[in-house]
Amino acid sequence: MMQVLGEIASIRFGPHLSANSQGVVKYLQASHFSEWATPDLFSNSYLSEPCEEKYLLQPNDVILAGKGLRIFAWAYEEEFEKAVASSLFYVIRTNPELIHGKYLAAYLNSDRIQHQLKSIGAGVTITSIPKKELEQISIAIPEMKKQLHIVQLLDLLDQQITLSQQILKARITFKKGVINQIIK
Repeated sequence: MMQVLGEIASIRFGPHLSANSQGVVKYLQASHFSEWATPDLFSNSYLSEPCEEKYLLQPNDVILAGKGLRIFAWAYEEEFEKAVASSLFYVIRTNPELIHGKYLAAYLNSDRIQHQLKSIGAGVTITSIPKKELEQISIAIPEMKKQLHIVQLLDLLDQQITLSQQILKARITFKKGVINQIIK
C-alpha cells in the first residue's frame, strides 16, 4: 500500500536550543551521526535545563536531516536514552501500528528516496527540504510482519558491518605492531 507521508505522520522541526557538555537529555546534531546514519559519534551535547515534553523523542519517531550537506534518517529507540533532535532535523511521528520507525528510516535512506529528497532541496547552496514537499513523499507500507522481517534483516546486516569494522581496526593495529617490530 502506498501512502503520502503527510497523511500518516505528524512532521515538525526540532527546537533550536543551546547545548552543554553536561545534562540528562541528549541534544542530537548532524555531527553525532556516522556516515551510516547511526549516532555513534555522540559526545557532550546535552540540555542542562528541562525541555518541554513535546520535544522529547518518542519510541518509533524518525528524525530526518532536512537541512545541510547530508540528508539521512534515523529511528529513535528508548535504549538511546532521553533525546531531543536539533532544529536541523524534522521529527516524523507515525502510528507504530501502521509503520515501524526503523522501516521508515530505512525507506527514507534508500537510494531512490534520497535522490528524491535531494532533488526537492536542490537549487540552493545548502540543501533544505520544504515541509510541504516532504509531506508529499509517497511511502510504500507493507504489512507489519514484512516490515519487521525487513528491520530484522537490516539489524543483522548492521551487526555484520560493525564486526567487520572491528576486525579491520584490529588488523590495522596488528600491521602497525608488525611494522614496529620489523624496524626496531
